[in-house]
Amino acid sequence: MGKRMICALATMGATAVGAGASAAGLLRHQAGSLRRAFDDDENRRHSIFAEAIAAPRHRDDDDSAALAIIGDSWLCGVDVDPEHAPPTLIGRGLARMLGTTVRVQTTARPSALSDDLHRQVDEILRSPWLSRQLSDQWSESRRFAIISIGTGDIIHPIQATIGIPVLNQAINRLQREGRYTVFVLVCPNLGGLPGLRDPLKTSLRRTSRVLAGSQWLAALAARAVPLRATNSLSGTTRKSLLSESGRFPSELGYAQLSSTLLAAIAERIEAPVVVDRSLDVPEKGESARRHDLVPDPQPSPPAAAS
Repeated sequence: MGKRMICALATMGATAVGAGASAAGLLRHQAGSLRRAFDDDENRRHSIFAEAIAAPRHRDDDDSAALAIIGDSWLCGVDVDPEHAPPTLIGRGLARMLGTTVRVQTTARPSALSDDLHRQVDEILRSPWLSRQLSDQWSESRRFAIISIGTGDIIHPIQATIGIPVLNQAINRLQREGRYTVFVLVCPNLGGLPGLRDPLKTSLRRTSRVLAGSQWLAALAARAVPLRATNSLSGTTRKSLLSESGRFPSELGYAQLSSTLLAAIAERIEAPVVVDRSLDVPEKGESARRHDLVPDPQPSPPAAAS
């Protein structure tokens, strides 16, 4: 009986070791495939520009505001037309909200790591386009910076640093040297990306939640405004809000993220959120719409019978 028990325990131990080795091997294979796809994203088309977005007609206060977009593929607008990328969408919303021209510059890049934040922030702080001297009202109520970083740190844990100190330093520099009000879009729940399977799915979910929580606390400690990317991509089917690869938002997803950020900015500066939608209508269509709204003239009274 003793020999049988020993043999059974040995068999169970060997099975457990074999299963563990198999799971570890599968995890390495899945992670390697995701890293290669993530690295390939670096060459995808994305928005790189510095431009001015004009205020709505008849509402410009002859001053300007500044908007800096910093980080990774969750903000730079991968594989979408620049008109539908977050820098343009947020800048356009700000111009309407503030009634002023908004100077926008983006340094966000696909596949960016926390190690890239220092260079991106340097580029923003040295930019003559976003200089405080270009605005008469250069207080924090007219200068905004938005950061999204962390996805690459999880996908590349060996090459990258889980950059909470780096994020904290970036926030402090933007506030102190650039007088920016800073918003941080914390790391999304990567375990929810489509097409992932266990064990990678569970591993990414746990790691991204830990990083998101750490970024949230770091942003609060540095007097920045944290926002959850995962919460922003809700309200409809997640599949339609992510690209086919699932590694960054779709055009609709970028629009939803931009709306979330604009609402947060409006709340921070206590601006009205109501937007005059008539500004979306081309002049020809607007005149036609006004014509439709004009009440018909009162009909003439019927002629008296003779």
